[in-house]
Amino acid sequence: MSDRVLTAFLARQREEGMALAAASDLLELVPVDGALGQRYLADFRCTGLIQTESGQIVEADRFVLGIWFPDHYLREADPCEVLTWLEPRRIFHPNVIPPFICLGRLAPGTSLVDLLYRCFEIITYNKVTMREDDALNKQACAWARRNQHRFPLDRRPLKRRSVEFDVEAVR
Repeated sequence: MSDRVLTAFLARQREEGMALAAASDLLELVPVDGALGQRYLADFRCTGLIQTESGQIVEADRFVLGIWFPDHYLREADPCEVLTWLEPRRIFHPNVIPPFICLGRLAPGTSLVDLLYRCFEIITYNKVTMREDDALNKQACAWARRNQHRFPLDRRPLKRRSVEFDVEAVR
């Protein structure tokens, strides 16, 4: 890759993204293109919703999406190009219709860590569109509006909280 700015950006994203994954009990981040750092699989182990074949809305605990930083990512960012919903295919969320996931506006150069947090907030219903005219999945939007008391589905933080304390010997 000849673009030094993009190369430096990608190296920083890989370092910060892998550090977040190392500090998380809920995220596994897998680079899938070797040293470049343009493509990742993000495997979230948190509580979200799916719709069964029979139409029942139930909790699930694994969600996978792909993230791709195209060569022009620092100039323009299209969420439909950058993010791909992989599984489960029956995800039930107003902001997701596989393979699309809507994070709202995506500024060029948005960091990998920011993308991961935003996706986590969607999966766990910490972030949800309650307007059917702005939702990808209108049925999920109507359901979410009727079931707001259930949100968020998972209150655990994406990154483990560090606990610092002093220990003194007792005599």
